[in-house]
Amino acid sequence: MSVGELRVDGAVHYRELIDHQAPPELRAGLDRLARSTHELCEFLIDVMKLERASGRFAHKVGLHHSRHGLRELRLGSGTERRIPRFDKVGRLLSGLDGIELMTPARVDECCGFGGTFAVTEDAVSCAMGRDRLADHERAGAEIVTAVDMSCLMHLDGLIRRDKRPLRVMHVAEILAAATVA
Repeated sequence: MSVGELRVDGAVHYRELIDHQAPPELRAGLDRLARSTHELCEFLIDVMKLERASGRFAHKVGLHHSRHGLRELRLGSGTERRIPRFDKVGRLLSGLDGIELMTPARVDECCGFGGTFAVTEDAVSCAMGRDRLADHERAGAEIVTAVDMSCLMHLDGLIRRDKRPLRVMHVAEILAAATVA
């Protein structure tokens, strides 16, 4: 398999980037890079062992769990898995003073972005995104957050197009805003 044939989704797939015929030192360097590359919340929780964020963020926030975050990075348990429930990002954010984490009815439903899916199946993608936003609105959220910027860009586009009373913020933006407050 060559580099041009691979689909890459971040650190989870770094090892697949190098052809198995590559020199061992190149493969070893890539292995080191993969082991030291983390999504922000994964780094804070699993590497730095931070249980809860500190600071103040007095807003009603809906947490969107991306498929990649749940299924590849294991930031949460996902409802389809029969294991004890966990939500690393929700636990991290819950430490902020004043934050209200608003729980949608379908906590891990896809927003419909899915990379090229949003291009090849745009009507379905938009319908899924609008459904996701409506669920967050019903839960009382004023801000939708996620660790996946692709999901947030998709949802933000729908919010702007439909003039919804929501806004999106990446988890990193919320953590940064909380430290300033």
